[in-house]
Amino acid sequence: MKINPITNPNILKSYQATKPAPEKSRVANGRDVVTFSAEALEFSRALAEARDALEFRSTEEKEHIADLTTAVRQGGYKIDSDKIADKILESVMRR
Repeated sequence: MKINPITNPNILKSYQATKPAPEKSRVANGRDVVTFSAEALEFSRALAEARDALEFRSTEEKEHIADLTTAVRQGGYKIDSDKIADKILESVMRR
């Protein structure tokens, strides 16, 4: 197979014109620049609100959550499928 040389110099110029410019990751003072998307900022705010909501829980709720967390981590948390089915039916019946 023979490959012919580029005879039209405009082809190369048009390719170079469409080539994306390298991203500038540093500013004049040599420090990195970080930007966050709107979605990332919104997620961060929601996460902070969730953490704040946990602070307003009662002592009993915090203890219950800690007990559940420990049980899940140790593999001792048992799921009661009958209770789950009952709750699903209750929520469907309320609609």
